Amino acid sequence: MKLPLNNNRADKGFTLLEMAVAVAILGIVVASLVGLFVQSLFASKYSKEITAATLLAQEKIEEIKSLSFEELQKDEGLAEETVELSGIEFILCKNIEKVNDVLMKISVEVRTKNNNGLRIVTYRGKF
Repeated sequence: MKLPLNNNRADKGFTLLEMAVAVAILGIVVASLVGLFVQSLFASKYSKEITAATLLAQEKIEEIKSLSFEELQKDEGLAEETVELSGIEFILCKNIEKVNDVLMKISVEVRTKNNNGLRIVTYRGKF
């Protein structure tokens, strides 16, 4: 006795080719999402560094601006120090230059070991 052949496609299941295509599509989607996740981690870290550097630079500028003009003249020159904030180590460079008898240029640069950072420059007059 012969059984009749059933050519109904729904009964056969997935072919190997269909499974390979599905796995390839899934792999592409997962790889894209992982890349996006890694990129967002780097962006978040960079943002944290720049925010902390801005805070440090602004604090140092305010500290220097609170000095009298005579104290600024005594503190003239380049100074560098290492500071840690939010678990990040920064190199803080301050430079006080005499522009003329009544004007001083104050620049503060804050950077990480990766050279991510910023510079703030301001001027202070005698009067």
